[in-house]
Amino acid sequence: MRTRAWVIFITVNVVVSLAVILIVLLLWGRPLGSPTPTATVVPPARTLSATEEVTDVPTALPVASLPSAEPLLHIVQEGDTLGGIAQAYNVSIEALIAVNNLVNPDVLAVGQTLVIPIGGVHTPTSVSLIEAETEPAPTPTPLSTMLPTLTPSCPPLVEIGQVLGSGDLAVEVVIVRNQGGVANLEEWTLADAEGNTFTFPALILFTDVEVRLHSVAGSSTPRDLYWGRTNPAWGGGELITLRDVAGDVVDTYIVP
Repeated sequence: MRTRAWVIFITVNVVVSLAVILIVLLLWGRPLGSPTPTATVVPPARTLSATEEVTDVPTALPVASLPSAEPLLHIVQEGDTLGGIAQAYNVSIEALIAVNNLVNPDVLAVGQTLVIPIGGVHTPTSVSLIEAETEPAPTPTPLSTMLPTLTPSCPPLVEIGQVLGSGDLAVEVVIVRNQGGVANLEEWTLADAEGNTFTFPALILFTDVEVRLHSVAGSSTPRDLYWGRTNPAWGGGELITLRDVAGDVVDTYIVP
């Protein structure tokens, strides 16, 4: 009886030992668990609405508007000449011809608009501040190198057309006409045998243009010159002579 109890005890121990060994082997062969990776959530790109302001984009440079210079204009009136207009505005005839692209400078139409090139004509457009700061100003071309030179007319084209009111200071006037070409009357003289001499100022006469020389005082214009005498200059029957700047005789006239 006692022997049978030992057999049962030993058998139970063997079974328990086997069970323990199996459990240990199972646990030993099982791989260690790896941590579950954490997914990184990338937020979707944000789309800006039409009304939202983008603050990361640099603001475009402001545009500076440079002041524009308005050209000086002259409306041609009846009796105006290109030489008279040039003298009135203290500009050269060559500059007037070049700026206004005059094909025939001897012909001006009443109501025609001429640009007067005083100080040049400039109409700048809007430029960026960077261009205004970095680009050097262009060097202007001298006017004398790009304008044509006008050839004065030969002396016979200018003549003493008429003398009116001789002997009466208030109405005494000599009319000098240009029959063709371009004539520069600067430093020309009109004189008689008694020494009464008038020297012309800087004045250009074009074809079929005349200038009136008044003996009385007054304000001179391109069409009317005033001598400023206190007594008449011309007498009936005397000879008056028109000479050019070189002193050569251009025309003579007997006062009626």
